[in-house]
Amino acid sequence: MSAAKPLPLEYKDSLGMHSNIPDINHPIQENLPFHFKFFNINEHIENTLYQTLDRFLLQLDIVFIRDSVLAAVKETVTNAVKANVKRVYFNTLQSDIQNSADYQNKMIDFKKSYFDNRDEFEEGLLKYNYGVFVSFIHNKTMMRIRIMNNVELTEEESSRIKLRLEKAKTYNDLAEAYMDVSSDQEGAGLGLIMTLMMLKNDGLGDSAFKFESSGNKTIFMIDVPTQMAKDNAKILKADKIISELDQLPTFPKTIQDIQAAIEKPNSSIGQIAEMIKKDISLSANILKLSNSAAFNRGGRVETLDRAIQLIGLKELQSLLYSLGTKQILEDKFPAFQAIWDKSNECAFYCKWIAGKMGMPKNTMSNLLSASLLHDIGEILLVSFESEKMGQIKSYSTSKEIASAISLEEASFGITHTKLGALVAEKWNFPEVYASAMEYHHRPLLVEEMYKEIVYPIYLGDMMIMINQREAKSSEIPKEVLNFCKFATVGEFDSARIKLKEHHQKL
Repeated sequence: MSAAKPLPLEYKDSLGMHSNIPDINHPIQENLPFHFKFFNINEHIENTLYQTLDRFLLQLDIVFIRDSVLAAVKETVTNAVKANVKRVYFNTLQSDIQNSADYQNKMIDFKKSYFDNRDEFEEGLLKYNYGVFVSFIHNKTMMRIRIMNNVELTEEESSRIKLRLEKAKTYNDLAEAYMDVSSDQEGAGLGLIMTLMMLKNDGLGDSAFKFESSGNKTIFMIDVPTQMAKDNAKILKADKIISELDQLPTFPKTIQDIQAAIEKPNSSIGQIAEMIKKDISLSANILKLSNSAAFNRGGRVETLDRAIQLIGLKELQSLLYSLGTKQILEDKFPAFQAIWDKSNECAFYCKWIAGKMGMPKNTMSNLLSASLLHDIGEILLVSFESEKMGQIKSYSTSKEIASAISLEEASFGITHTKLGALVAEKWNFPEVYASAMEYHHRPLLVEEMYKEIVYPIYLGDMMIMINQREAKSSEIPKEVLNFCKFATVGEFDSARIKLKEHHQKL
């Protein structure tokens, strides 16, 4: 890929590293690269890299591959920093990293030494000028991301990575790769297997990911065609899971009748309450919901009439979609309660975000209902495939992959988000709820009209995942933050911490 002569790299305070661009909003043009150089990774640097990636993907209209490409960038950057840190370690020990016997012996204590002396190692990166260089560039046919560090890998390191990448081409699904994850002691290259499989699942061939190490340089390149088919679902692989949906009952007629009654212009709280009281389970769920963190307005609600009064008829009409779903799923699927509790926490955060956005009451009602519904697919997928979903969650958390969505797709041929959207279609839910289910982990793909619902749900989910150390604020697209009236990642984090404390007290 040809490129214009790059501008010199200079340290930029706004970016937190050396770069050839003045700031994150520098115009993106064909064959004009964005170069970045840093010595160690932190949230400021991550934020700059991920925002840059988002800007390129959005401009090229290939944002649908964000999860897999972001995972590949994170994995390769992490490996580059780790390779540099190992060189500092061997320099400190005055040992030759290229000596195979020394390498085997000294690596036994590497992790402990690094964690115990992290500051000294990071100073060593600067002292020995062990940097990491990340570049983004595109032309009419391709976008290229290059991750390079200025060291040559040992023959053992290089062979291990090449072997893992070759093996990845032979795997049919992630279950086979997990065998290697559990058996490899050092772990080098294992994350690359996962990210390569994610890239392949998004329609990128084996040639999209390149690796070479020689002459005091190690380079990873990710080549993404700018013209890609957006429909890469592996339907045959997903057939078994999709067929399980046929076993779900139809949406409760009693709830549909109540929704129809609320729609009538002369309906009253008393009339609706009498209809609801005939369904003991629904009555209990409405009372429970009115006392939950997202809906409680101070003081415990003891009667159904009071609960409906506080919620409001129009709001209740929307919420009945989630309450009907709860009735169907809670006794049939073991994963229900934990995910429902998480959805309630998400609704609490969404309500606050909606207030910050100045959201109208009727829109907020849809948001709260959608936030309760958005993880229906996860309830089903965890119940259908509990072992593999547990492995995916464990791996994606430990490797800090931005989202487990691409891993789900690689494992099952379908994601919990798409599965939820199929349930919404089966039960004839409004399109806004189906969109919330399908795009709450991939918000940049949602249609313009549903952003005000999907973006807050995405942020609410991210608050939960960040609180549980399963994600980082730097992964959040700037467009989503700004749409929801957060000027910076710092402002988002400040709100997240306060909301977490408030929720824990309720």
